[in-house]
Order: sequence, then structure tokens, then C-alpha cells
Amino acid sequence: MSKKITQAKGFTLVELMVVLVILGIVSIGAITSITGQNKVYHSEEDIIDMQMNARVAMQRICNIIRMAGYGCKDSFGPNLTSGNLATNGDVAPNPLNSLLIISDNDSPTPDSLTLTGAIRYAGTVTAIPAANQITLGNLRANLDTNDTAAAKSFIFVSPRESNVYQTITSISGSTLTLQNPLTTTVGDGVYQVQAFTLRLTNNSLRIDDNVDTSSTSLEVADNIQDLQFQYGIDSDNDGVVNSWVDNPATIRQIKAVKVFILARTGKTDREYTDRKTYSLAGVTVGPFNDNFHRQLLESTFYIRNLNL
Repeated sequence: MSKKITQAKGFTLVELMVVLVILGIVSIGAITSITGQNKVYHSEEDIIDMQMNARVAMQRICNIIRMAGYGCKDSFGPNLTSGNLATNGDVAPNPLNSLLIISDNDSPTPDSLTLTGAIRYAGTVTAIPAANQITLGNLRANLDTNDTAAAKSFIFVSPRESNVYQTITSISGSTLTLQNPLTTTVGDGVYQVQAFTLRLTNNSLRIDDNVDTSSTSLEVADNIQDLQFQYGIDSDNDGVVNSWVDNPATIRQIKAVKVFILARTGKTDREYTDRKTYSLAGVTVGPFNDNFHRQLLESTFYIRNLNL
């Protein structure tokens, strides 16, 4: 019996090489696409972080500016002074001698601003032992009369007939003895009057609370390149801002504050070059010609407590 041998056929070397070349081209294309998408993803992630930092910084600044003068406006004179606030460890005998302290600089050197107000909730009046004494429930603020160089001994009781702060002369438990008698009722809110300093340090927005001699500093947002302020002035007392200045001469004319924040990404993007210019408080900066993305935020806030 004869056997028929069938010859098996396979791929030739040329065909295998063609297939390998095609697979290599497809792989290179896929890797290039994935790498490009990965770069775009991380770049967009950095941009989103930058935008978030800028918005957080602006919101925190807004909250403090709008509360400036609350519970203490009438305790200060109409003029701005260099001030003696205990900031950055610079201890002074009277930490509440000015409502606003302005440090004006032209970009790219950041401005700083110190504002005083009854912002931090201290507790609720639960008893009135004497005309110059109040007892607080749920005491929350760090009140102290021993440290005369710090803003721990000033409060505002809301609501009050006058917009002035009270000085604490002694504390016994949760009962505060004040320097002057006041008109209040059980249930009134008590707020700590203190100064807050808005400043940039190493591209980080910091808020100094100035409540003790070392001035606790809170880091609010990072990758903030520049911070500038302008002040809306009502020179003819008609309630309308007539001009914007960098360094006003009197508190009474200030109606609003314009805030400029220049934020940037934390990482460079080698596919991007920043050739844009930015206008901060009348000063143009840039182009920086580097690989950072930047965003400029500008907002105007009215200081409602100064206008009462």
C-alpha cells in the first residue's frame, strides 16, 4: 500500500519579517499615543491644581477682607499708621493700634495687608455677673490677659450699639472681666478681635493670626507667584469709588479692595512656553518664557464694615 505524503506549508521568512515590521509600527504608534495622552493628563492635572489653589486663596482673602472692621471699626482713628502688630515674631506693646496696615510693593514683589476684625467666634454669653463681666458657654477662642504683647485680650459682643472692641482685664474660669461696662444680654455672641496678615512666603499664601508673640502662620495655598492689592477710594463721600490707588492715606475713604493673584503650576511642562503678559495693579509682568502654566485672578471686594 502506498502512502501519500502531504507537504505542510508555513510562513516564509519574508512574511514573518513583514508581520514583525507591521507589529512594530502599530506598537510604536500605540506607545506614542499613550505617552502623549499621559503627558496631557498630567499637564491638565497640574493646571486644575493651579486653578484650585488660586480659587482657595481668593476665597480666604475675600472672607477676611469683608470682615475687616467688624466689631472694632470705631476703636480706631481715620488714618493709617505703620502699626505695631505682632507679626512674624515682631512683638509690640499694643497689637491693635491700627485697623489696616498696608505694605505696598510693585509686582513682582508681593504686597501684604493686615486687617483687624472680630472674625473668630469665642462663645455665647450665658450669664452677666456684673456690668463689666460676662460668662461664656462653649469658650473656643484662646483668650489671655497675661500676654500683653499679643491680641488675646480683645473681644466684641454682638449685637452692640457701637462698633468697638472690649479689653479683657482678667479671666476666671469662663467669666471675663472687662475694662469697661457694656450692654449685653444672655445669648449674645462673643468674637475675638484680632489682626490677620495676608502675605506671600516662598510662593505660598500665608495668613498670620497675630494672636500670640510668635504669630501663628497658616499656609492657605501654594504655588502663588504674586499677590497685589489696590484700594477703591471715595474721595467725595458720595458712596461711589472714584479711583483705585496702591497706598491710600485715610481709612475712611476706602470702600473696596481689588485683589490680584498670579498662580502657576507646581511642575514645568516641556511642551509649553509661557509667552503671555499679566497686568497686576497697573503693572505688567512677563512674558516669563519658561515652562510653567499661569493664571491671573482678579476680584473686587467691598469692605462693608468700613462703610457703615
